[in-house]
Amino acid sequence: MLFQLFIGLLYLDVSSCNKVDRRNLILSALEKATSFLEDQYDQINTDVVLGFCVLQVYLSGTLEKWDAEPGIKTERERVERLEEKVFTLIKKAKHSLAQHTPGPYRGIGPLLSSGFWKVPHRWSQINTSLAFSQTNGSCLSWKTSDDCISQLLGTRKDGGASCFVPDNCRTLMMKTHCSDYNLSHQLFYFLIAEMKGCLDRLFLDAQYYKDIFCNLMMQINVDAENQALLNFDRDLFTENIFFCGLSGFSDFYKSRWLDLILSWQKPEKGCFWMYGNETSSEKVWEEPTRRSQRVKRGEKILEDGCSSHNTAVAVAAVGGFLYYGF
Repeated sequence: MLFQLFIGLLYLDVSSCNKVDRRNLILSALEKATSFLEDQYDQINTDVVLGFCVLQVYLSGTLEKWDAEPGIKTERERVERLEEKVFTLIKKAKHSLAQHTPGPYRGIGPLLSSGFWKVPHRWSQINTSLAFSQTNGSCLSWKTSDDCISQLLGTRKDGGASCFVPDNCRTLMMKTHCSDYNLSHQLFYFLIAEMKGCLDRLFLDAQYYKDIFCNLMMQINVDAENQALLNFDRDLFTENIFFCGLSGFSDFYKSRWLDLILSWQKPEKGCFWMYGNETSSEKVWEEPTRRSQRVKRGEKILEDGCSSHNTAVAVAAVGGFLYYGF
């Protein structure tokens, strides 16, 4: 009996140490990434600021959860300092965007406002009983997706109320056999509607569609992992964790997936460098993937080939791991 008790206490101690080690790894990665972009705040676009807005919400949610957890004063102070740095980065970047790219900034502005994003308070897992599979080909374009989102946000140039769902957007967002980045666009649309509290009948079935999209996104990640394709699909892999984690699906927070994302960070820079050493400061980047090609809008390749987009997606995903409890 005493031996079993000793083994149990030893297991708890090792488990606690592993948890502390993981927290420190996560916080170090987030600190480095934030410091990297802090020096280049005027070089990043709205998508990047969005990633850091979500990270800020995760940091705030983590501090709230830790109120009931004793003995983590050092980690708590690190999160508080990091949250302050992220807040400063967002504020400076938003000011720069408003000056230099006022059109795109106005279009996505509500998504960057304080209090828009909310972290999950209940967790669920993928519904494996849903027998859906992906199809090849594109379901929706960047432009169509942006138009649908702007009508949901009420930021179209021609005006209009928010939470408007035109017929073409309804049809596109209800498709249940899309693939690749189309899925994250669809899920993003439902997430925005949820954060805004939109009451269109489409969103009455929001959980059903989230189950489908994240089921398919899980298939993509597992397939990429099993077939050793992560040298090509890192951005898609990480983006799936970002969006489905934010949707409350805890099974995307796998410890081995966290280790993979952290291994993709350039330790001497802090950015998540996923495409190779490019020196061009600004370009539209076509991702080298075996899947349907997707062109990023105005991706900024920063110094030493660092991708601002991938860094933002990674910090949002990793912030979710911290909030979830790693």
